[in-house]
Amino acid sequence: MTAKSIITNLVCVFILSPILAALIIWGAYVFIPESPAPPPAVDMTPAQAAVIRPAPHTPVSGRTVYMANCAKCHGASGDGKGTELLDRPARSFLEGGFSFGNTTEAVRRVVQHGIAGTPMPGFAGTLNAAQARAVVKYVLAMAPAAELDVEDALLEVRDRPLVLRGMLPARGPFEEVQPRGVLLGGTDGLTLAYDVDDVRFRVARQGAFARRTDWEGRGGTPIEPLGREIHWSGFGPAFVQDGEPVQARFRGTSIRDGRAELRFSLPQADVREWGVIRSLGILPGYVRTLHIEGNASPYTLQLPTLESPVQVGKGHDFHWWRAGQDLIGVRGATPTKDGAALPANGIVELFVIPGVDVDAARRAGIPEGAGT
Repeated sequence: MTAKSIITNLVCVFILSPILAALIIWGAYVFIPESPAPPPAVDMTPAQAAVIRPAPHTPVSGRTVYMANCAKCHGASGDGKGTELLDRPARSFLEGGFSFGNTTEAVRRVVQHGIAGTPMPGFAGTLNAAQARAVVKYVLAMAPAAELDVEDALLEVRDRPLVLRGMLPARGPFEEVQPRGVLLGGTDGLTLAYDVDDVRFRVARQGAFARRTDWEGRGGTPIEPLGREIHWSGFGPAFVQDGEPVQARFRGTSIRDGRAELRFSLPQADVREWGVIRSLGILPGYVRTLHIEGNASPYTLQLPTLESPVQVGKGHDFHWWRAGQDLIGVRGATPTKDGAALPANGIVELFVIPGVDVDAARRAGIPEGAGT
């Protein structure tokens, strides 16, 4: 090894190597980020645990809900003397006045769905479940205590729809008793009655369901529907073809998806029908839905009314007719003079809003007087 090589090795070992090592250490310190410091340990003493515990739930005030939503009609004290100008007096709770009974469930249904044919709107889209329970409890506390007389024959709809078959009473001196009828009772308090010899909608009621009495006389006696009548149909056939009646054959009833359904058939189509309470804005009413399979295009659905219907226009995707004090809307079918031409298949809805004046209808978006 030459003297030059020895000198070069010594320079690399004792001079360059320490300098290179120092540069590497300095670069690591400058360019590599520091690891985050671990969070400080929390001493979960009882005092600290109390600080981070969720705040207790604040109960809903029934009085607050009542004053905000009900007092303007029913009065701050519940005496029915509110500040709102109504076309008829509001209910006085101090006298124990309840349209459909003084049970918690009956009052809850009224709060949620309103009363068709009256100024009482439904609050299903305004109050949540806790608020509805609170205001029902508050309202019931205003009334004098009363005992309910529940008979064995009384049928109540609770958490499941009911279907009742039997003889239906006449709707006055102009109609005979219907030997074969069906009542569909919904959990929302709506009851729809049908004749089933030739299927035809008969009457809609709201409130309690029915009392069974048809085992009492020879040959039976009529069922006693208990709800308040909110809409009567006419006496003609439900369906026509070229002006001639079309028979609707009863196929049975069923309960599915939380609703009671009626099944019937037309010559070229099968139909399932059910009903629910529904409001248009503050106007309470109900909707009958027809689910059609097959080909119903040859048939026209007659409007269910005792009055001569007059077309008033279209609003909220429904074609509307006025029939006396009632409004009847149809969606999913083509309007005719006194009915609606059915589609081959699909969904058809009939929206009935009982007892509504022209001004209220216009405010709700139904263009009365605007034509078709």
